[in-house]
Amino acid sequence: MKKDIPLTIESISDSDELECRISSGRQIESILRNIAETGSNAALYYNPHRDFIMTTILDVDEDGMWVEQGSSGTVNLQITSSHRIKLISSHLQVKVQFSVNEASDVTYDGRPAFFLPLPESLYRFQRRGYFRLSFPTSQNMRCIVNMANPANAGAIEPREVTIVDISGGGLGLICLEGDVELQAGETYSRCELNLPGEGLLVVNLTVRNVVPLSTTKTGNVISRAGCEFRNIDGQTSAKLQRFITDKQRQMAAETTL
Repeated sequence: MKKDIPLTIESISDSDELECRISSGRQIESILRNIAETGSNAALYYNPHRDFIMTTILDVDEDGMWVEQGSSGTVNLQITSSHRIKLISSHLQVKVQFSVNEASDVTYDGRPAFFLPLPESLYRFQRRGYFRLSFPTSQNMRCIVNMANPANAGAIEPREVTIVDISGGGLGLICLEGDVELQAGETYSRCELNLPGEGLLVVNLTVRNVVPLSTTKTGNVISRAGCEFRNIDGQTSAKLQRFITDKQRQMAAETTL
């Protein structure tokens, strides 16, 4: 049974920046294309974000999307004059929100339409229902990620990456530009986690988003890659949950001392 998605504007929290923000152009185009193909309702906010029209995304390409115009010529003119537009819709029963700076008056299939450029980022508000355990870098928690070696076609190179947080549904990894650069939308198979007390876990990871955190003195960007466990088995899931629960107990005991 489909649920109703309220097409209201979401305030973006710091956790949303980490969990929900998607910046891969390929992934954004894929999500918007699916919204267009399924005919999902959308709300287009303008003027600035106080007024809106109900609409649909008609089509998408690598540069942008065609969106159905409203019935009022006056309102349509206000939209094309607006320099800040938000569009809210849903993708696979999950709320989606993004902003663009313009909407052009065009035609699509012989009908009036707006053309919106592809956004630089998009928020997909599938907030996790898992407790997330964070680690200071001093704890030296590591994940071995099997990455393609660009210098040797077809070769796989294991790379050690720092874990900054973990939950029953996934983990956060720290990536340094020019060293380890994980790609949003990519799945990395048979990655290895060595959890104290639980031993070696072998998991598949899909990168959901990559968010810049800071820049080094040499100009390289440090990013957090939010990764989701894929097709995780019951035994591995139980070990993860046991590890997280034990850590929670330790933290609770330390705070009472």
